[in-house]
Amino acid sequence: MNKITIMPLLCAVLFTAGCGTGPAETADPEKETPDSVSTKIPDEQSTGETQMIQAVYPASEAENVSSEAFLTGESHWDWWQEYREAVDTSRELQQDMDDYYAAIQKELLITDEVRNTVCSPLNIYIALSALSEVSDGNTRAQILDVLQAPDINSLRSRASALWNANYLDTPAVKSLLADSLWLRNDTAYNEETLQRLADIYYASSFSGQMGSADLNKQLQEWTDKNTGGQLSDYTKDMSLDERTILGLVSAIYFKASWTDRFYPERTDTAVFHGAAGDTDVQMMHRDLMTSLYQTEHFRAVGLNLTDSGTMYFFLPKEGTDVKDLAADRDVLSICRNTWTKDTAFPIVHLSVPKFHISGKTDLLESLRNLGITDALNPDLADFTPLTNEADQIFVNAAEHAAMVEIDEEGVTGAAYTELAMAGAGMPQEETDFVLDRPFFFSVVSPDNSLLFSGIVQTIE
Repeated sequence: MNKITIMPLLCAVLFTAGCGTGPAETADPEKETPDSVSTKIPDEQSTGETQMIQAVYPASEAENVSSEAFLTGESHWDWWQEYREAVDTSRELQQDMDDYYAAIQKELLITDEVRNTVCSPLNIYIALSALSEVSDGNTRAQILDVLQAPDINSLRSRASALWNANYLDTPAVKSLLADSLWLRNDTAYNEETLQRLADIYYASSFSGQMGSADLNKQLQEWTDKNTGGQLSDYTKDMSLDERTILGLVSAIYFKASWTDRFYPERTDTAVFHGAAGDTDVQMMHRDLMTSLYQTEHFRAVGLNLTDSGTMYFFLPKEGTDVKDLAADRDVLSICRNTWTKDTAFPIVHLSVPKFHISGKTDLLESLRNLGITDALNPDLADFTPLTNEADQIFVNAAEHAAMVEIDEEGVTGAAYTELAMAGAGMPQEETDFVLDRPFFFSVVSPDNSLLFSGIVQTIE
């Protein structure tokens, strides 16, 4: 079965003047009612086992039913009608997010090096939104500015809408968001703040001894569980510094089927003319009638995903550097469904290579470039909504890791970020669209959120 699987994770760790990392435990996205959250505030004197606020996630739709039965049954229509309301609400509330998407892709995808890059803009947005809840003053104002939110209440409404539109658990699609907070067992935290994070972000809170082997293991297990084990090469090195005040982790697991499948028997060997030289690749082929977007800088097509959006491929024209597409506003308008230029609708002979890309990026400089500076300075950072028991709490490390793999079955992807404080009608033509040289891609959900984006420069 053709599918797209995406598992991004974002982890933020807050430190007190020094450096460190934040703890973790396995947080089950167990699905119950969206509104119910059971709470257990960590005992500030506890030195034993991890304790927590446990967020309860939305219930699965049509559990134990096959994808085919669900898609052809009455329950799918009822679910779709309700889901469309959530999508429309999210679209309305995120109309001002284009500057954020353009800025984050420019920071994370454009590099002077010849290498593949990948990120999850939505995942980072949700994590930074949660980070704003534990900050105040100018520290919060800078985060709100980057997230294109006029005030914290507007951001809360938007974050809630993004959650409702992008958390999907049906037999046909999995888009599972998960958040967690990791707390010191010798520090008292603001219960109202922790509860708000549970209510809006479904963030479970865990408490334990920072720097212990047990919490290091829990962090790795939580990360692996919520990214499908796809980032184990990176998570095996995750650890918790003893000076850590808070670890914040946000993850997405995304898996969906192509609406129209690739057939393995059509896959053949072809040459990919990469930035580092030619390589032989396995090239998948499909013919489809679809929209063909075109500007002076690129051509683009999109492949639909069942109940779950579109994956777009952008091929730069001669004279255009593929890296420039990451910040191209026409690219963004296609992904965000605001394209107003003419569109052809030919039969497209599409060729897409199998590929596997991964990487890890230090985000501190990117956060500074985006305008989040006070949070990184122990003398300026304000995290008083979190706790009053520690001085000079600040973000002193930030990291984002990601991977994406595509074959006839679809796409598998994962990512995490770690921050530390311390035209319609019959076709008129046919055209070839062959991804045999560097290209840009984006996976977009039905509410036009950018779940995943990246640049493929080389394929090995």
